[in-house]
Amino acid sequence: MHLLWFRRDLRLSDNEIVTLATANDAAVLPLFIIDPWFYQWVDVGKARVRFLFESLENLDSNLRKLGSRLYLFEGNSTDILQGLTKQLLHLGYRPKLWFNRDVQIEYGISRDKSIVDFYKQLNLDYHIGLNNFLQLSDQRDEWFKEYYTYQRQPQHQRPQTFNTPQLTLQLPQLTLEELQKKYYSFWAVNRVYFPGGETQTISTLNSFLKSRYQGYHWKLSRPMLSQLGATSHLSPHLTFGTISTRTVYQSTKALAEELKTQPKAEFSLKAFRDRLRWHDSFTQRLYFHPEIAYQNRYREFDEWYTPLKLPSQKQELFQAWQQGMTGFPLVDASMRQLKTMGWMNFRMRAMCATFLTINCGISWHHGARHYMNYLVDGDLAINNWQWQMQAGATNPLSDTFRIYNPSKNIAEKDPQGDFIYHWIPELRGYSLLEIEQGKYIDISNYPKAILDWSKTRKVNGKVVSDLRKQTKQRLLSQGGDEYDSANAAKETVEKYWQHQDREYKEYQQKLTLTQE
Repeated sequence: MHLLWFRRDLRLSDNEIVTLATANDAAVLPLFIIDPWFYQWVDVGKARVRFLFESLENLDSNLRKLGSRLYLFEGNSTDILQGLTKQLLHLGYRPKLWFNRDVQIEYGISRDKSIVDFYKQLNLDYHIGLNNFLQLSDQRDEWFKEYYTYQRQPQHQRPQTFNTPQLTLQLPQLTLEELQKKYYSFWAVNRVYFPGGETQTISTLNSFLKSRYQGYHWKLSRPMLSQLGATSHLSPHLTFGTISTRTVYQSTKALAEELKTQPKAEFSLKAFRDRLRWHDSFTQRLYFHPEIAYQNRYREFDEWYTPLKLPSQKQELFQAWQQGMTGFPLVDASMRQLKTMGWMNFRMRAMCATFLTINCGISWHHGARHYMNYLVDGDLAINNWQWQMQAGATNPLSDTFRIYNPSKNIAEKDPQGDFIYHWIPELRGYSLLEIEQGKYIDISNYPKAILDWSKTRKVNGKVVSDLRKQTKQRLLSQGGDEYDSANAAKETVEKYWQHQDREYKEYQQKLTLTQE
């Protein structure tokens, strides 16, 4: 009996464990475990849980079409799998456990280890597969080569049938209807902006490839265009594995090959695939360094960036930021979008992060948790490391770090004010110039700026800059693995921007040739 344990790989297509476990008509029991720990976790997000439950519903529906169903157990994952294995042994089966690696925090790491140890003690087989590309030993010089080799390999085939015997098991189970009732609070939303499930994923990918990819390379940083579909909107699907990055890579690559004579289309699809690789590289980092989800990458920042309770003055700033009431329109529009949609484009996430950490002087820990509580695509590997990056706490060997200017970004990313007017109705009726001049103050319910952006940038920016210099000096003087890792990170960033510059120049050359 093959136990097919789904986690964040909720699909039947290009799923290693699904293809291998169902080979040769083997008996398979597909299962998912509702582990109460995750729904009480401080980083849990309502939109994300709903997306998960919708994806489970779709997975069950797809399994039923193949003659199977999804067994939904409830309880501690280790206890459930141990109990299930013992019952199957008692019934005369010899279970083999199949699951894909899921890059997780300490709870998930210790859970997987205890389950594997249990199977070893019983001398039972198990197979740990790959959900997406993951380098299992740290060979960073080979990462790019191995990544593209994996992405270009044939996809795992979707099975045509499932052989799932009828079983009576004495373990706590839930039907999908019972799941909705018991976890009702996660279902109760006014509107679903990102429905879950593998079937929905394919529809979303197809619509992106049909036309939405056009102009991706410049539209992705425009918040209103991104909201309306200028980006793929596949991020929550990648978070829960309702599609593999390889499927997305190969689909976009195939389209790019068809459009070789159209430089703009080709460049947009290339920019998207670069972001896809970026997604997997963040997962890789957390796999080797799980501590960075909650700890500062460098100890020099431990006093400045701390998860401790905020003093009253900073708590007021934090609440204004959370509620979209800072008096900085682009920040506030983005934060309101987050609370309503559970999503923001990357530029707005980064801008709001630097505003909180640098201008408000509030630790990235607080902001990262708020994001995770609302993001439908919240992924610790990406979210929390990005927060450290935007806080200036990474890549200390570089002499500079970026601080986004919310006012400048209006002119660059929302020049007509469409995004601001959509999310801040208090400012409708005012021109962007009037908003900049503060004509709404004392007339509208919208607040004036809660801080002086230039002053806080100068003061708090210097604090972070000095901490970066201290970190750099220590790393240069002591050398060793920590320095090697920091230097590799610096080189990776430099190579990335060199690559981007080269790609853009090649694009411009192709564009010029087609216009001649």
